[in-house]
Amino acid sequence: MGLAIERASLLSGLGLVQGIVERRTTVPILGHVLIEPDGNGLTLSATDLEVGIRTQVACSGKEKSLTLNARKLFEIVRETEGDEVALTTLDGDWVELKCGRAKFKMMGLDPRSFPAMPSQSTKDTGAAKKQLKAELAIPATVLAQMIDKTIFAVSPDEARYNLSGVFVESNAPGAVRMVATDGHRLAMIEREVPGFTMATGAIIPRKGLTELRKILDVGGDAEVRLSLEGQLAYLKRGATEVSMRLVEGEFPDYRGVIPKQSKYKIVVKRDLLFAAIKRAAIFSSERYHGVKFALSAGTLTVSSTSPETGEASESLDVDFKSEEFAIGFNASYVQQALGVIPQGADSTVELGLSDDVSPGVIRTETDQQYTYVVMPMRL
Repeated sequence: MGLAIERASLLSGLGLVQGIVERRTTVPILGHVLIEPDGNGLTLSATDLEVGIRTQVACSGKEKSLTLNARKLFEIVRETEGDEVALTTLDGDWVELKCGRAKFKMMGLDPRSFPAMPSQSTKDTGAAKKQLKAELAIPATVLAQMIDKTIFAVSPDEARYNLSGVFVESNAPGAVRMVATDGHRLAMIEREVPGFTMATGAIIPRKGLTELRKILDVGGDAEVRLSLEGQLAYLKRGATEVSMRLVEGEFPDYRGVIPKQSKYKIVVKRDLLFAAIKRAAIFSSERYHGVKFALSAGTLTVSSTSPETGEASESLDVDFKSEEFAIGFNASYVQQALGVIPQGADSTVELGLSDDVSPGVIRTETDQQYTYVVMPMRL
């Protein structure tokens, strides 16, 4: 009989699974989306064995389960112009797709070979993991903001697996803290969550959080529940659910990295500083992206220089009356921190500096529970 699916709904569902699907894999089935029809619609599933996503889409008709290349199917549905997509299975795992006046034939794979979504492992992973069991009930916008303000600081180096995600813990009863670091900078945010406790912290993988973040924008500011148990993190939002395996290993002792106090605290307009760094970075090294912050009486000068290409500098007015000194930072690291702070003429940031070898600290009056630490660099 075949399936009839509204094109817009199918396109939306396929868009959600694209971030999970493996682009380059030695296991072809991981590049496919599993389509499972039932009496009320169909379920689209994708997994890379570590992160999985499942979402439901309305449809009519009857058909057996099938798998299709997720990216090709997404491209077809996106480029066609009809209002409805018709799927019909043929012999030998072939599938016919019609939309408007366009018709396609795609080769699928045996749906029985599609791997299961990430789930609790029965193997022994140590007492610490067995004790992990927590449920974070939090408004969707609050969780989204916490992810946005930390995930960019996660290490991209896969070899440093214990830095490959965001660390979540309950630093005090009724509070949740998220921390991310790549060894060169650190982002930390806290929020009050009445009733939340967590016996031990957990590292949520960056890829899983990225996919989880996408579904938080759907459905307004209703409360969501992020469940953490054993090796698994899980969140369901409307018709979509995301599950992922937690990162194994111990997150480093980040508390010792955060300066207890800074010798100088310089308040500067967020937009002016962001623009000054962006312009100065034009002549920074393509490899190290270094810019210099030079402080003198009443002035913060942001500059960069390159023997091969040129130099740039820009001065900002600040309340500074101590001895002159300069410190170097990676421009991208500072810009990324400023990028998650609200823009606006009244938006300010506080730069906590001590000397040219101590970490710099960025805070903001609008969110005093957010702290960003960046290590200096030699220029």
